[in-house]
Amino acid sequence: MNVLAYVLIKVKSGAVEKVVKALMKLPHTNNVHMVTGVYDIIATITVSDLQKLGEAVAEKIHELPGVSSTVTCIVIG
Repeated sequence: MNVLAYVLIKVKSGAVEKVVKALMKLPHTNNVHMVTGVYDIIATITVSDLQKLGEAVAEKIHELPGVSSTVTCIVIG
């Protein structure tokens, strides 16, 4: 069963557009939106299991230049 998650992303000043473009190139990314508020970007990702989710966030998203922090919200319903 696939795992769908929202990833709320804070980005360093001036890097939002570069991060959005990089996120859209990742294979597990469904949607990427620049937003107002506490976070700068919300991305939805789909992976095959929780281990892949952790790998996607820790090894792909966190490694993008400009990303300062994330919060991952797993969809349960």
